[in-house]
Amino acid sequence: MEADSSSSTFRQVPSTILSSSESDEKMPPGIIAVRILFWMTMKSVNLLYIPVLATRLFKKSKKCPPIQDQILLLSAAELADRIRNRQISCETVIKAYISRIQEVNPIINAIIEDRFQEALEDAKKVDALLAGPSVNLEELKEKCPLLGVPITIKGSIEVKNMKSTSGMVKRADIIAKEDAVTVKYAREAGAIILLTSNIPELCLNWESTNKLIGTTKNPYNTTRTCGGSSGGEASLLATGGSLIGIGSDVGGSLRLPAHFCGVWGHKPTPGTVSHVGHYPSCKHDEIWTANFTLGPMSRYAPDLKLLLQVISFPHVRNRLRLDDPVNVRDLRVFFVEKIKTSVTSSINDECLTALHDVVDALNEVCYVGCEEVDLPLLRYAPELSSIVLLDIDDVDNLFTGKGDGSVMELLRYMTFRSHSVITSILYGLLRKLSKHVPRSTTEYCTRKLDELKSDFIKLLGKDGVLLIPSFTAEAHHHGEIFRKALDSAYLSIFNALGLPVTNCPVRFTKGGLPVGIQVVGAPFCDRLTLAVANEIEKTFGGWQPPSS
Repeated sequence: MEADSSSSTFRQVPSTILSSSESDEKMPPGIIAVRILFWMTMKSVNLLYIPVLATRLFKKSKKCPPIQDQILLLSAAELADRIRNRQISCETVIKAYISRIQEVNPIINAIIEDRFQEALEDAKKVDALLAGPSVNLEELKEKCPLLGVPITIKGSIEVKNMKSTSGMVKRADIIAKEDAVTVKYAREAGAIILLTSNIPELCLNWESTNKLIGTTKNPYNTTRTCGGSSGGEASLLATGGSLIGIGSDVGGSLRLPAHFCGVWGHKPTPGTVSHVGHYPSCKHDEIWTANFTLGPMSRYAPDLKLLLQVISFPHVRNRLRLDDPVNVRDLRVFFVEKIKTSVTSSINDECLTALHDVVDALNEVCYVGCEEVDLPLLRYAPELSSIVLLDIDDVDNLFTGKGDGSVMELLRYMTFRSHSVITSILYGLLRKLSKHVPRSTTEYCTRKLDELKSDFIKLLGKDGVLLIPSFTAEAHHHGEIFRKALDSAYLSIFNALGLPVTNCPVRFTKGGLPVGIQVVGAPFCDRLTLAVANEIEKTFGGWQPPSS
């Protein structure tokens, strides 16, 4: 599965500098202090991490078995057509997926709870419906575009009569009374839910681990992370154990696992997909909606649009215009190689090559060549996104207020008495520290984010997309996110800006790990980023099974 590592034919193009009204002004002391704190923290963590590096020598990856059943290689659209036209029974499809999941889960550990028996009963009902004498297939396709298609759901999204733990020991016995809105829409479209997938506790980690289920592995190399917090979804998709899934994204937690596991993931325009039925949530709905969203994940790029159409609010579908044709040749394409800051890691050669490969390919396709841009305020992405996200009050977590009780919980953790994982506790501590950020600094960050968003909208308009690396590297070893936490700025900045983004797998590293890029659009231009994703899949092949 090794990719060709020959040099890219990337063409250098002139850089465009977008002028922000105050991009050159002196940053306030609060921002400077945060940057210094970030820099010192990352340096310290890197030093402390040195002893951990030695443990890698004793870890070996387990291999996923190859996919034998060709049913597992069909896209959701193809599968729905074959089931609807009775070319294959829905029960056969569900049995194939159950068998594959049972085959790979001992290797990747991605399931919170399954509903295999119920799924088989659902499949029999689909087959009985289709065997009826008066079935109108066209009406059925319109009403139930996912009829009989298996789907998996991120474990923080409620599925009726299934566990709703959010990875917390204290919620181990909580059962969801109703489906989340997105799950309800998926069921109404005919999808059959197979299981809920593993997540970090309270979704507060870019590694999918908790004290209830344990750690989910990356199927391309089980010594590496699958990412988080939608890591169980991404890992199952990559193995062929899932076809489409619903994840969620507040700081890149849908796109990072997609990048690490070589699958497709889309963070929609805020407000287009309901977050009702997700835990954790927030009392401040307007602020939460602006930063947090649920979205589709898939093995095949076109299925992103199919699932987004299903789970989005009916009243916004006209505004998304997902069925409008998009000619990629007509798009204006911009790209950014890196965020110019000292607090994140450098983009490695593999991720840069992925970006350059896509730029080269689109240079051949689009009427106007791709253009490199420099948005001055983007260099402050780690500080801007972190301060604003930490300022959101009343997000469900372990603590009250601004991290009240987090110090005592840390002491309990250090004496092996805590029921929680360290990242949930650290979130509380960061909230506690955020109390000391001057209000003027937070307001400054909000203002600068508004300016940066304005710059993006002015640049992209209604016919432009931006390409940017998904992360600084391929999937790292388990636990290494502590060294790279600020690298998440490549993802979280677009949550803070409220822009739609699609993660696209592009190629594989010499070590056989997938890497990809993000395609960013202006608000409600999701169809553009999804169209570019389809073009990328046609050119580079998209998802490849771990055993290939």
